[in-house]
Amino acid sequence: MDFVKFKAIAENAPNRGELAEYDAVGEYTNSGCGDRYRIFLKMDGERIAEASFTTTGCSFGLAALSLVTGLAKGRTLEEALAITPEEIEAGVDGFPPRRTNYLVQAKEALEVAIQAVRERRVER
Repeated sequence: MDFVKFKAIAENAPNRGELAEYDAVGEYTNSGCGDRYRIFLKMDGERIAEASFTTTGCSFGLAALSLVTGLAKGRTLEEALAITPEEIEAGVDGFPPRRTNYLVQAKEALEVAIQAVRERRVER
């Protein structure tokens, strides 16, 4: 783990905050610790134009969510679904082994937001 990178991401939390305009929001609870995650997605056609998050979580959650929302931007929904925990983890050159669950949970939270986009498109 590159602690300097991790600390910078956790402290600055890129993509943190609710988007002013979004197409869907996914709400997720981290089953390991009970933290609540919300991921907001703004679409531009078939691509994710903007992605942001809010959380009640710790620095590991902040970092994982910052990284996964950053990776999702510019991708199609299918491409975003293909993001792996290893791809998220690469953003800080590794998580401690006892904290890799945050990577999985960030990916799952993104999946919930993507499902919310798909459901909203069906409703229209």
